Amino acid sequence: MLGYSELPSANAMASGRELPALLSRKPPQEKTAMQPCRTSTAGNLQPTQEAHRNNNLHPLVVISPDPAAGRTVEGRQAHITLNDFKTMEGKQFALMKYGSSKALDHYAHRLVQLILQVFPSMQDSPDQFVCIRPGNISLPTAATLLADRIQKALDVPMGRIVRGKALTRDFATLDSAEERAKAMQGLFKYSGPQLDAATAVFLIEDTVVSGSHYVETQRVLEQVGCPLGKVHCICIASVEGLSAKTESELNELYFNPRHADIVQRLIQCLKDVTEDSDPTSRQVKFILNSLPEERFSEFACAFAKEELDFQQWFLLAAPEDGLDLKYPETFKKLSTSYERAQAKADLPSPRQIRGATKTWAPSAPQDAEFSPRAGRAKRVSCAGDFITVYVRLDEIASCENQQGALSGSPSDM
Repeated sequence: MLGYSELPSANAMASGRELPALLSRKPPQEKTAMQPCRTSTAGNLQPTQEAHRNNNLHPLVVISPDPAAGRTVEGRQAHITLNDFKTMEGKQFALMKYGSSKALDHYAHRLVQLILQVFPSMQDSPDQFVCIRPGNISLPTAATLLADRIQKALDVPMGRIVRGKALTRDFATLDSAEERAKAMQGLFKYSGPQLDAATAVFLIEDTVVSGSHYVETQRVLEQVGCPLGKVHCICIASVEGLSAKTESELNELYFNPRHADIVQRLIQCLKDVTEDSDPTSRQVKFILNSLPEERFSEFACAFAKEELDFQQWFLLAAPEDGLDLKYPETFKKLSTSYERAQAKADLPSPRQIRGATKTWAPSAPQDAEFSPRAGRAKRVSCAGDFITVYVRLDEIASCENQQGALSGSPSDM
């Protein structure tokens, strides 16, 4: 397991101003199931009897509307105002939310330091802890990418929250805690190591606003044998006393859909995603749904000028979360521009791929690693019959030529 001295320095990972007093805090006493739970509200101690937003919540910072709270530190939590957070961390935070490897590394490093402070015994007994990867559909989110980095750095067991369905609306845009809680009901299941009263688990999140994700996760983990007192949440920011839409505001701080440079910023943030990953769900949703018509037209033109494998990588990612069906008009525009460009290069189009609903390449196993930009196996969700097709990017054309020769049912896969 990595210790403090083995982690890369924050300066080597990312530049910019630091969150206040993150490195000077003293390690607290580790909680047990019998101890009262520390809430994220300054000075407020209360035992938790049921799943609750503030149950063992450990943020790097608490974002509060109270001007008197600005740039003060109490315990581990730096309390700052929203404007201070925007000034100090706004750009880097937004880049992290949109999949920037550099920004993700920066915050993963900070959260690893916080975790080792919250759990000082982890270095000696890593098997007594389980890192919980938050729920996603298929495409990664900023929180899942953070969890992957943190689990690798700490070398502790990993559990996963599995989502059973997609939300009909972007969660960050939901107005109230009631709407968010309702959207979460019955959405999650747990998959991972067996949990019991001797195991401390910690969910990784980027932000906690209403806490709906965390509350539902607590309920799921309690059902599989983990006491609520042993469930923790590690996050970058706890947003308190502000509108639920603050999360959406922070997400778009650097990616303002009407900004003059938004197209260049979006193209660059896509290129900043590591080659072994898909774009994040937020990147795909923002591009397909949040840009004004004139900005989207500019993006489509810039997108069409990029390398064909880059375009294909993005277009093949959208169906993973059903976003080609959720935003069909904008997806079709990007797909059409790609088809025109690929015609000269003799490459398949996403539309042609989705049309081959009963064709796949047997040489691509179901458990293959997916790395579309590296040309390895890629999973494609077919809109027609909702069949999962396994292909290799360099074999799609040959698969289409054999259409009818290779056919079968989903049960054959």
